[in-house]
Amino acid sequence: MSLNVCIFGVSGYTGSKLLYYLDKHKHTNLHGVFGDATSGKKLGDLFENLKKSNEIKISNYKDFDFSKTDLIFSCLPNGKLQKEIIKNLDPKISLIDMSGDFRLNSEAEYEKFYNLSHRSYALKKKFCYGLSEIYRKKIKQSKFISNPGCYPTSILLPLIPLIKEKKLSIQDIIIDSKSGISGAGRHPRVENLFSEISGNFFSYGIESHKHYPEIEQEIRLINKKVSFTFVPHVLPIVSGIQSTIYLEKKFNEKDYYKTIKNFYIDEPFIKIYSGKQVPKVKEVQNTNNVAINLFSDFLKRKIVIVSCIDNLVKGAAGQAVQNMNIMFDFEETESLI
Repeated sequence: MSLNVCIFGVSGYTGSKLLYYLDKHKHTNLHGVFGDATSGKKLGDLFENLKKSNEIKISNYKDFDFSKTDLIFSCLPNGKLQKEIIKNLDPKISLIDMSGDFRLNSEAEYEKFYNLSHRSYALKKKFCYGLSEIYRKKIKQSKFISNPGCYPTSILLPLIPLIKEKKLSIQDIIIDSKSGISGAGRHPRVENLFSEISGNFFSYGIESHKHYPEIEQEIRLINKKVSFTFVPHVLPIVSGIQSTIYLEKKFNEKDYYKTIKNFYIDEPFIKIYSGKQVPKVKEVQNTNNVAINLFSDFLKRKIVIVSCIDNLVKGAAGQAVQNMNIMFDFEETESLI
């Protein structure tokens, strides 16, 4: 089976990473790519080492014939798909959206945290939240996927098995997350300049971050009594996220470890480390993997979880390809390993 796919926003960090995986995918035929600033240019002029997509020109989607398109990937900024584009697309075409436009079950929360009005919220009910390892069965049955945010992916994958285990009585959580600067996108801002970020390190979004309601939504689907504090930071690296998560320790460390280990026993992309091995960002960069391990702090009062992903791969393009593989019954690891 060969799948005809299109990419909106191909020249951004996420779009170009997605292009890399689709270009080497056995079952995809990239037949349409769209972008404003790069319209008219060939992919081969912008991106090196493409195997089969060099001659494709970036165009305007309004002039494109979607009659043979099976799947659309949207790598557009928050707000653009729901405001300008989705109503003009054929609803028969499957869609994987990598913005936050259809992640939240509450329109009010979207407008509050994203500071945007939503013009297509009636379509939200069609979308499945695409956390691959958690919602695989729903993803397989869905035509519309809202890809999770990068921070939530690094946080929810280690936390969900523990919160689901009622015996552990998870309640108060502290989440300290650090991301490479590519998570801010390619849009130029003073604070993202090399001279600002190099040799620097800082927190942001302490009182309000757009990924907070997404994390809260998924946690409360399991247990409404769980509370958490989430503080993101920027690292002077290009890509990668480390989330360090702190829980009150009520049982032996091995109980928490076994819960996560058993939950993900057959998952190809979730790497549960053993012993005292600490996951590192470099170990997951340019992979679709999640590296996780659990520890006790010095006083044996806290469980400390370390979770690392590449924000552009498992946190965006890689998980989108994984979701496509699930939807269309391809080998889940195709083009990702």
